[in-house]
Amino acid sequence: MPSLVARALMAYSRTVIKRNDLGKEALTPHLRRTMNNSPLPVLLPRGLRARPFTHDGNSGLLRGDWLQHKAARRVLLYLHGGGYVAGVTRTYHNLCGKLAADLEADVVLPDYRLAPEHPFPAAVDDAVAAYRMLLAWGWSPRQVVVAGDSAGGGLALALLLRLRDEQQPLPAAAVVFSPFADMTATARSHKTNDASDAMLSEHMLAVAEDLYVRDPADLKHPYASPVYGDFRGLPPLLVTVSENECLRDDAHEVVACAKKAGVPVSLLSRPDLLHVWPIFWPLLPEARTDVRRVINFIRKVVPPRN
Repeated sequence: MPSLVARALMAYSRTVIKRNDLGKEALTPHLRRTMNNSPLPVLLPRGLRARPFTHDGNSGLLRGDWLQHKAARRVLLYLHGGGYVAGVTRTYHNLCGKLAADLEADVVLPDYRLAPEHPFPAAVDDAVAAYRMLLAWGWSPRQVVVAGDSAGGGLALALLLRLRDEQQPLPAAAVVFSPFADMTATARSHKTNDASDAMLSEHMLAVAEDLYVRDPADLKHPYASPVYGDFRGLPPLLVTVSENECLRDDAHEVVACAKKAGVPVSLLSRPDLLHVWPIFWPLLPEARTDVRRVINFIRKVVPPRN
């Protein structure tokens, strides 16, 4: 049985965010209006400060937020969600501030380019630029964790696959919350969990897929749909998902791909919870429990810098 707070959040999300009646032109502004403003006040832990960054990468000027720890020993590259069409970095300061404080880590949140203005592979190019920026700042790949939620989770996996393909040094680990990892609209749970998902719907995912991947030939490209990639050589993964959400099968297929390739992978699955529930950790008791599990996973696999 989900907590009372979880039930309230799901009722709010079902009323405010979930829509089945909006087409391509209307869904993007709706998602940007509802997802780009955090319902929670941001309270960064002591010892952290938020500052903007800019970086001149190969794909142009990259901007974002940098949560700077006074004595950082790790660094987290966090890729926000929003269906590749919405989402902003500031709505993740609560979750990333908690991770930064408990892990003694800097957190970098790039403001990667979004569709429909910038379709695939613009977001992947920006994620690569952000990772290279961390290395240019002096971080060793052994102290880098890549994380993301929903579309950002799929983007985190795409980043790993591209780095591996380009024979670049890989980060130490990745955490993906409810990853949007299949653009083909064939995942069965997109349909079967349409009614039970309190935030997303089969229709919303299909519209986002069309806006992000313009060329049908790219729908199964591993950088757009990581579940069609070969995971050999990737670092340890932690995957979270609610069994009631539309992206359930995306997450389970990511786990299957990792196991097939011999990649260490852990699955944190819960019934009856909201899509990407860990971001609500200041309010949600289930999220507080699971964020601790995420922190413990990262501590085990990512050594701190001395």
